[in-house]
Amino acid sequence: MFVAAAFLIGLAVVPFLVFRAYATRVEASDEPIEDRLHRLNRAQQVGGFTLPVAAIIELYALELSERALAAVGASGPEIAGLAVLEFGAIVLVSFGVVTLPLVGMALGTYPTVRSLRDTSASLWRVVKGILAVMGITAVSVGVALAGFFAIQSVFGSSLPVLIGGLGTVIFVGFGLSPYLIVIFQDRVPLEDQRRERVDRLCADLGYRPRGLFLLEGESTKTANALVAGTVPGLRYVFLTDYLLAECDDDELCAILAHEFGHVAGRHLWQRGLLTVAVFGAWIAGAEFVGFGALEEALGFLGFFLPFMGLYAVYHVVLLGGLARWQEFRADAYAARRVGHEAMVAALERLADANDTRREAGLLYSLATHHPPISDRIEAVRDWIEATGDARGSETPSGG
Repeated sequence: MFVAAAFLIGLAVVPFLVFRAYATRVEASDEPIEDRLHRLNRAQQVGGFTLPVAAIIELYALELSERALAAVGASGPEIAGLAVLEFGAIVLVSFGVVTLPLVGMALGTYPTVRSLRDTSASLWRVVKGILAVMGITAVSVGVALAGFFAIQSVFGSSLPVLIGGLGTVIFVGFGLSPYLIVIFQDRVPLEDQRRERVDRLCADLGYRPRGLFLLEGESTKTANALVAGTVPGLRYVFLTDYLLAECDDDELCAILAHEFGHVAGRHLWQRGLLTVAVFGAWIAGAEFVGFGALEEALGFLGFFLPFMGLYAVYHVVLLGGLARWQEFRADAYAARRVGHEAMVAALERLADANDTRREAGLLYSLATHHPPISDRIEAVRDWIEATGDARGSETPSGG
């Protein structure tokens, strides 16, 4: 028990100390603010992948999952052969252990971010943001795994069933994930003049979202917007108050058009197809190659480490490459709707409002799934030069 308690405390404290020391050094440098923030973001990208992997390895080494299962016991309901309490305990313990180092990392870096950007958000708000993201992820993964096991229980474990089941749960998970934002994110309905403003801009673009919600971004100086919803007629627009305050109508209309461009291009479903292809190939390859020797030698790690290697390639190289392309396509869609110069102005506004470095390396942009702002602006301006049209071919009448 003492070892387990020390492990859990260390998961939060050690990342906090390491990242606090690094952030302090970054803060003391004389680089521009955007460059210092970029250095912190790069470190967090690395930590965001390596820390959870290390936490899961330690979780296995200390047999904490087995202890959790022993505490739950064998009693409890079963659904399609899946022990609900045992499965829930494994998901809860795993994501709880993964969350601790991420919280430590965030708490270690945020004081420097607050100093550099003069933000006012409390540490608790930062932690709440991480918990919301992890909650969405845990529910998505839990539903996907439970569905996959249920399909196996009912239809068997042949290769076609495994791949078909994988495709089913991935598309259900991708379809469900946007709506989880409504559950886990702190938000309030957009009202009064701000609602009238966004309603008008959405109408100019030809969209009638089911709901408009305001996210708190003023205290963190986060200018962001997103459209959640994969089902027509059940789509929601989320905007931060900081974005509304920083953007004029033309810029805000361009940002909304970019988000609607993701919907029009079915970009979420494209990511789902890629995910099915990659992990379907993994299942098929494992059937023929197998990991028997590795699992005999390393146990759980014989499966986990190769899988995480595949996930790294998938997340950074494959999904990152697709996401970069989708961002350019969404920019092009927005430029056609609101005008190319308006789109350039919106991108410049986002960079300034978020203190984002305009140039970044390829690996960083793949890991973050976003091209650097400079590349996005250059792509839009190249379009202007190629077409000779700075306004766009589908400029709305009132935007």
